[in-house]
Amino acid sequence: MKKIIFIYVLCFSTLTFAELGSTIFSFDGHDFIRTDTTLIDENGNPAINTKMDRNYPGYKALLKKKSYNGRLMLFGKLVDSKVAPLTNNKGKLIGAIAVFKDVE
Repeated sequence: MKKIIFIYVLCFSTLTFAELGSTIFSFDGHDFIRTDTTLIDENGNPAINTKMDRNYPGYKALLKKKSYNGRLMLFGKLVDSKVAPLTNNKGKLIGAIAVFKDVE
């Protein structure tokens, strides 16, 4: 997990939050839940503890332990998204990491 957080911090050392956002999700066996994120919801609150939409194509890809790239509406903004699964040392799916870039 330390390596992932290092990458997360490194991404933001050169880009502004308006251009790029990221999320670390935990997986409870059914839902991917945002445990750490730079995203802000429509009400201006941090999007912590919100769930990934199960209709998002990345959700199905992650269940298969595959990465996904695609465009979506996220908290009222059109973004390009990239998500990748996180697994433990036994290969069990435990979460995901995501990066979002505003579409200009």
